[in-house]
Amino acid sequence: MKKILIVASAATFLFATSCKKNETTVTTDGQDTLSVVETTETTTLANDEAKAKVDKAQADLDAAIQKGDKEAEAAARQALADANLAWEKTKTAVNDVAQDVKQGVDNTVDKAKVATENAKQDMKETAKDTKEAINKAGQDAKDATKKATEDTKEAYNNTLDKLKAK
Repeated sequence: MKKILIVASAATFLFATSCKKNETTVTTDGQDTLSVVETTETTTLANDEAKAKVDKAQADLDAAIQKGDKEAEAAARQALADANLAWEKTKTAVNDVAQDVKQGVDNTVDKAKVATENAKQDMKETAKDTKEAINKAGQDAKDATKKATEDTKEAYNNTLDKLKAK
């Protein structure tokens, strides 16, 4: 009985892990990295197979009841219960995967929004810094022009004074 349970658990584990195909795309833009996980579901076939096993187990149970074989009926009931359990687990796995995909998409959208907001803030700060630099350069140019004008005026006056002194 333990061996059957272990084999069934291993089969369920393999079934659950083989139902999802992930493709990861990593996009790098400067300092930000954005990962997108695309999940493709292949559980529809497994779900259909589980439903078919339930239907077959039900048919076997009906046949055992008609024959009146108590041992076959008990085995068929157990097989039906196992098939129903497997089918429920399959449906639960499909729902869990769908929820995981939804959460992954939501997380990706949230990360993209944050990255966009950060980029907007960086652009605003860069524009502000550029404006300040332009204003400072303009003020420096005004100051240099004023000083050059004063120096020219002083040189002119000195030249006039030297010419008067001769």
